[in-house]
Amino acid sequence: MNQIERNILVGSLLGDGCLSIHGRSINARYREHGCEKQDGYRKWKAKMLKNLGFQFSDRGKYGNVYSPSREEFTDLYNLFYVDGVKTLTDENISLLDHPVGLACLYMDDGTLVMDTSRKKSSIYTFPRISIYTLCFSKHENQLLADHIEKVFKVDFKLKKHPDGKNYLLELNKAREVVKFIEIVKPYVNEVDCMKYKVTLEARLEAKLLDLKRSHPDKSITKSSLSPIDKTYSAEDEELIISMKQSGCTDKEIAYALGRSYWGLVDKIRRMKKEGKMP
Repeated sequence: MNQIERNILVGSLLGDGCLSIHGRSINARYREHGCEKQDGYRKWKAKMLKNLGFQFSDRGKYGNVYSPSREEFTDLYNLFYVDGVKTLTDENISLLDHPVGLACLYMDDGTLVMDTSRKKSSIYTFPRISIYTLCFSKHENQLLADHIEKVFKVDFKLKKHPDGKNYLLELNKAREVVKFIEIVKPYVNEVDCMKYKVTLEARLEAKLLDLKRSHPDKSITKSSLSPIDKTYSAEDEELIISMKQSGCTDKEIAYALGRSYWGLVDKIRRMKKEGKMP
């Protein structure tokens, strides 16, 4: 199991996925199902995890992705399940260490909405992201929020909710929303039915226009989405190639360029896809 595969599994276990041991089997297997409009997402997971034996099936009421029983899944089961209940700990949450895992959690349980703040003569609209981690306790949600801040530098806050165990994760500062979207966007964009979750600028603009039509007597403004500079010069690309060939780590290259670690990782991924790097 490589890092990408492990993170897809871990991000999914934080969301809709489950591991279980049935009957006489000594090893765990993975199961996940969802509504028909998300079949493309489940097919993407099956494709990404095909080396682990994952398959997609549209038999039954819902499309589902499933795996055979494997020892690696039993190891994950023992880490994530306490007395049969999915539980977050410092040990198992540390396995979430790549943006693709964060993207899976978001595609499973996250929502992007354009919220509003209203005063007598004005309306202000801004983006908000919620991740419905309601199956986890307040303490578990805090562990997850702290881990995401430490590894991905995105500052989720806990928010009370009447359902489940009463807490979820939320971003309501535009700067944090933009930062989060930029981290998960390369992976979410691989799944057509999930792209709406990262179309931040277009959805905010659509909300602004809708408010202007429905409230012509009010002053309507929107949140500023400070752009994240993702441009790299030809010299930057040459330095990346040179440092990679010299055996430098991605963290060392990011430091040399004054870039974020995950931004540099995404740049290298794009350069390989474009044939600019071996």
